[in-house]
Amino acid sequence: MLRRTKLCILSDADSIHTKKWVDYLSQYNYEISIISMRDTKYVFGDNVKKYIIEPPFKNKLSYFFIISKFKKLIEYINPDILHGHFASSYGLYGALSKKRPYIVSVWGRDVYEFPKKNSIAEILLRKTLKSAEVICSTSEDMAEETKKYCNKEIIVTPFGVDTKKFSKINEILEKEYITIGLMKNLKAVYGINYLIDAFSMLIKEYKEDKLKLLIVGDGVERRKLEEQCKELKIQEFVEFKGNVENTEIPKYINEMDIVCLPSLEESFGVAAVEASACGRPIVSTSVGGLKETVIDGLNGIHCKCKDPVDLKNKLMLLLSDKKKMKDLGNNGIKLAHEKYTWEKNAEIMQEVYARFI
Repeated sequence: MLRRTKLCILSDADSIHTKKWVDYLSQYNYEISIISMRDTKYVFGDNVKKYIIEPPFKNKLSYFFIISKFKKLIEYINPDILHGHFASSYGLYGALSKKRPYIVSVWGRDVYEFPKKNSIAEILLRKTLKSAEVICSTSEDMAEETKKYCNKEIIVTPFGVDTKKFSKINEILEKEYITIGLMKNLKAVYGINYLIDAFSMLIKEYKEDKLKLLIVGDGVERRKLEEQCKELKIQEFVEFKGNVENTEIPKYINEMDIVCLPSLEESFGVAAVEASACGRPIVSTSVGGLKETVIDGLNGIHCKCKDPVDLKNKLMLLLSDKKKMKDLGNNGIKLAHEKYTWEKNAEIMQEVYARFI
């Protein structure tokens, strides 16, 4: 019997990205170990073992107190391949273990923000990236950012979607009102306050159709955003849905007629790919990975960053051309199937692993 390849993944076990990746790999000839600083109620496959190493207190400095635990556990598992996700935390633990072959996946903030904090942070990132045989990035833009800190091979592995789950359930423009929406963690970096400002102007100027704003997700900015809606006197037109199960996200995307992503930065733009797979036209900023997942004039249109007036104007442009809305949505489905299916993107990572098996 062919021996299973021992794969050790250092990553947040409760992250949807980790769950999807491990579930995909568990179908193949791997014996998988996950080492995480956070537990999850999610049940992985029979060939997956989960190890939890919790920091002693809730502070980034506490990460340094568990380095030895990570090193000992990796040594005990003795994997054929070690793969660290998020370079500034799990990636660093993998680098310090000195286990080879080692692969690092950058996720976003670990290369866009972390090295800019101070010189020590930059040194740690460089050390982590230097230790890897291969670095994986979900977008070309993030790959370019990563190149500033290393001269290693970087492979773009887009984080695709399951197009069987994310699909068009119903057509846009079928309800008595038009819904503009987004699905995001409610953080300042996603520019949701600019969307609320734009929507406030929009409902005053656009009288052809009834409008609604649907915000799916939760986070630290929620109370501030709700207060913003009250101050603008638009709360009756805005629904904060809160967090929903990942399995429910396609249903809520299909409730939207336009998906709006006014992010200030974005490592990849999986929300855009999900919206495209569901046949929804997109209005987004042109930052980070959104430059690749939202192609201006094909599956969406771009607006200026931090500019609610331009965002409002781009929404008006779409609302005044219903045919364009439908064309962008249909083009999005084609784009998602041609470039961003989960199976195609996961195969790229499988090919990376195959180098070391």
